[in-house]
Amino acid sequence: MGVENGKGTYEESRQRFFAGVACGSIALDGVMSPLTRTLMERFGTKSVDMTFGWACTPMDWACPACGRTKPEIARVNSRGHLMCRLVEHHDHMKDLVKAEFERQCKQQERVVADEFAKRFASRAAPMVSAYDNAMICDDCNSADPTAKSAVGTHKDFSYSPQEIRRFVRPRLNMPHVIDIEEAAAIWQGHEHTFALRLKIIERIANIAATNRHWYQELPYPQRADSVKAHAEYLQQQHGAPGVIYELAGGKQPPPPAHVSAWRHVVHAPPRIRPRPKDIDYVAKVTFAKEWNAVDEGWRCPGCGRTKHDTVRKSNKGDWTLVLADRAFYAPGERYNSRRAVVCGDCGLLATNIGKEACLTAGAKTASNYAQFLTVAEIARVVLPQSHGRHNVKNEEADALVTRVVGRITSLERPST
Repeated sequence: MGVENGKGTYEESRQRFFAGVACGSIALDGVMSPLTRTLMERFGTKSVDMTFGWACTPMDWACPACGRTKPEIARVNSRGHLMCRLVEHHDHMKDLVKAEFERQCKQQERVVADEFAKRFASRAAPMVSAYDNAMICDDCNSADPTAKSAVGTHKDFSYSPQEIRRFVRPRLNMPHVIDIEEAAAIWQGHEHTFALRLKIIERIANIAATNRHWYQELPYPQRADSVKAHAEYLQQQHGAPGVIYELAGGKQPPPPAHVSAWRHVVHAPPRIRPRPKDIDYVAKVTFAKEWNAVDEGWRCPGCGRTKHDTVRKSNKGDWTLVLADRAFYAPGERYNSRRAVVCGDCGLLATNIGKEACLTAGAKTASNYAQFLTVAEIARVVLPQSHGRHNVKNEEADALVTRVVGRITSLERPST
């Protein structure tokens, strides 16, 4: 008898899962997938040499190093099997930290380090690693030691996926050709930094091995992440995602008489403005992804501020750049919506006005309140400030809320 899981036996669920992979409805791969069957027919093979990494990635996956897709990677091996191989490529720093810690522990008269010292050393490994573990094709993974040997790098150095992309010359369904000169140039550019990383490892290992570290481990249930994860698990188990954020009362909707109170608060002009170096730090370090998401000539379509003017202090006192990529109301467009990137303050204003209108209309709450407003409507009610929070033109906002209430009521009314 199979083990029940609420939807039939485990074996039944297992077969449904395999059937999903076989028909392509589950975004994974496997020996039974449509892609594998196509490739076996194309190469005339009857057996497959497939790694777990290949099976765990979707059929349209492409190698982050060489850029080849799965149909361009697969080939027949010497045994006549269809070779479908992706592997995890990693920096060797974690292994090096572990080995150096052990070496320095045993070098002393007696071992004074303990398990917490070892964990302290392990926590330092990501700091000295050059890249995150990545899934790449077997040919790219093999190109790494081949290039290292040809160039004569340090034995513990490894090329990142981005660097492998620079020195491999990919071929369809064949091993790579390696550009040794390019691989050598990459190593020469990293040699000094790699020596510095080795010194950091040696120092960290020494601190850990002599038990002079500062790491104090908490039991797992006491850690903040664990507390939050447990609460989130309970809400999911009870079919109420998001409800935990209302337990403390902070997110309960205000009484209807005060739903507009938020926009009557006047935000004073900022007393401190960012210096050029503050904006440069935001653009290159703390908010580089957001900064590069829009071009230099971008202006917020809601308030008209430039990227530079949008930089402002957070509640914690840090300079920030917040953008909001939202779906806004656009009658006549598909689904009556159009996406736009606005500044975070315009995104917040749209959310608050949309929420106010929903509460006024007695409508069901929504996950994206901005969907009830056009970008042009935001522009008509906003009073922007460089490097500060928006204020609101309240007379215009009163009229806008009334208009949006009618819009929400119309949208919620079932069509006949």
